[in-house]
Amino acid sequence: MEGGLASSLWTDVEALRRLARSQRAARGTPLAPDRKAPAGAFPPFPQLPQIDLHAMELTQRLASGDFCDYFLLDRSELAIVMGDVSGKGIPAAVLRGVTRSVLRQIASGSISPGSTLARLNRILCEADLGSMFLTLFLGQYKLSSGLLRYANAGHPLPLRIGSKGGIEPFGEVTGPILGILDSRVYADREEWLAVEDRLVLLTDGVTEARNRAGDFFAPRGLLECLATHAGASPASICAGLRAGVLAFQGKRAQDDATVLVLQRRL
Repeated sequence: MEGGLASSLWTDVEALRRLARSQRAARGTPLAPDRKAPAGAFPPFPQLPQIDLHAMELTQRLASGDFCDYFLLDRSELAIVMGDVSGKGIPAAVLRGVTRSVLRQIASGSISPGSTLARLNRILCEADLGSMFLTLFLGQYKLSSGLLRYANAGHPLPLRIGSKGGIEPFGEVTGPILGILDSRVYADREEWLAVEDRLVLLTDGVTEARNRAGDFFAPRGLLECLATHAGASPASICAGLRAGVLAFQGKRAQDDATVLVLQRRL
């Protein structure tokens, strides 16, 4: 099964690499600061009493390589995903889309986030993607207890906004980036979210947004923006980060930027 998935992945990516080279439309245009961010291909946000969840995406081309997803593994557990595919445009978007499909298939049958990432990494390595790779955070959130079991394949650390407004890095990187080296182990880690804690997952298009002087949005701009919206809903935090990034970088945007915020309510 994994060999078949790898073969399909390789075929899809190669076909769209050729398409990206041959069609002018595939190059897209930068996102102007006064233009509304596209809604993205997010499924409906889950209406669950235990959590509030929202996400937003800013794309710099017609297609994004940022990878954001969430889905129920069963009635008691929610998977949350944030990743970033190397490169831009249609090739990155296709790898993102196929990876999303493969990840959903294998996550439902895996016993842990780490085993899911190890299997996904083998599939990507078998596909021989050349210089393409991706970073990815995969969490399995227990709705009844607030326990988040996660594995992090080289992705920027999430941030936790505590119920009293404190902001701190969440967790650690537990393995290398995906798609480069086979036979890698991805460790699992566990942390609890307290009631009213907010977990902020993001891609480096947020942290590495630059202004005219070449300064990065993170850490100062990011922390100031989050502090301003610390007590707000996930939707308001996403909107605040969107506005903050666009105001900071102006027309200098170079990368896609995606944010997902999960708040524990019960």
